[in-house]
Amino acid sequence: MRNALRPINTPLLPVAILLSVAIAVIRLLAPDERRVPDGQWTEAVVASVPADKPKTLQADLLLTETGERRRCYFWKDERSLQLRAGDNLKVRISDGMFVRYDGWQRGGDGWNNISHLQRLRIKALVVRNRLLQRLQVDDDDEAQALIAAMVLGDKSALTPELRSRFNTTGAAHVLALSGLHLSIIYLLLTRLTLARRRTWLSQGLIILAVWAYALLTGLPTSLIRAATMITVYALFSLRGGRRAPLNVLCFTAIVMLLVDSSALFDIGFQLSFMSMLAILLFVPLMENRVSARWRMEHRIVSWLLTLAMISVAAQIGTAPLIAYYFGRLSPWFLVTNLVVVPLVTLILYSALTAFVFPPIATIAVGIAHLMNEALDAISTWPLASIEGLHPSVLQVAMCYVVVAAVYVLLTYSRASAGYR
Repeated sequence: MRNALRPINTPLLPVAILLSVAIAVIRLLAPDERRVPDGQWTEAVVASVPADKPKTLQADLLLTETGERRRCYFWKDERSLQLRAGDNLKVRISDGMFVRYDGWQRGGDGWNNISHLQRLRIKALVVRNRLLQRLQVDDDDEAQALIAAMVLGDKSALTPELRSRFNTTGAAHVLALSGLHLSIIYLLLTRLTLARRRTWLSQGLIILAVWAYALLTGLPTSLIRAATMITVYALFSLRGGRRAPLNVLCFTAIVMLLVDSSALFDIGFQLSFMSMLAILLFVPLMENRVSARWRMEHRIVSWLLTLAMISVAAQIGTAPLIAYYFGRLSPWFLVTNLVVVPLVTLILYSALTAFVFPPIATIAVGIAHLMNEALDAISTWPLASIEGLHPSVLQVAMCYVVVAAVYVLLTYSRASAGYR
């Protein structure tokens, strides 16, 4: 029984929780960051690839005086259409977001006043934009937008209708780069390096590739979490130590919150960690109900069953938060994940290959079109989405108390039945 309860008694879990709460309190009591007042001229660096909108040009500006990042909309003309990521500007921000035609000019020394990491991120965005151009093969805009979001984290082309379709069917998580995408890439890299015998060279190359990919996609919170977990896991495997995934997850949370305490209030951070925590806790309990012999005899069915277990566990961990933040739940999430996860894997593999052999992009677009059609059909099913859910913070907390109680109950029943 003691071994069965070990995951819940792991020493890093309460430490991570206490440290998270302490950092949150410090963050709340800390003074607000300085902001450049509207109407004041300041130096800035274009920190994103400018997006051409119907009447404006959208771009993120990194204000070097305060270090803040603002999404701005430039008056669209011949001069603004020549803006590129990394350009030095002197800008006067009006009303916080809109920049008039006479409110900016080229010049300044902003590029030399930002950190090396910020420069690296901007250069990575330029490379990402070039890679996206390699995936442009036909006029299927929705399929192109899906590939850009799922492979390189560029959501600028996603239409409201497309987002709504994925939200309704419970597939919105595939649009946000997460542990799913990075685990697929990690598995591919492991096979390419033939790393059955883990060496410092093979694991070092994989870790570098994983973080390079995370940087290329803009370092979203979910990918930072996944990349940190993969890094710790790989280092543990090299030393032959016991790889305790729950300890790795808690260590990752501590590191991320020490670097950026505001991540605790980020929706993506909360959903990412709760889904991973639920998977680590509930999937082993489900898997132990199926014999290893049966799994060996039914490999394909076993793979689908594992995928279903992961989907159910992730839904258990995130459903209260999804209902709280978005006011909806998707009852057909299991069917959706059984469809989209294999297709996402094929899209990732074909798109990554297309970076080297561009004609392969046609295959990725075709698979993305198939996924879109499948989700469009699922969105028309009865009760495809339960709307109007507005739980309070107390109700969300009570939901997780119930989830914890169910986990303890299942753990005790497993121990009593003699499962190992």
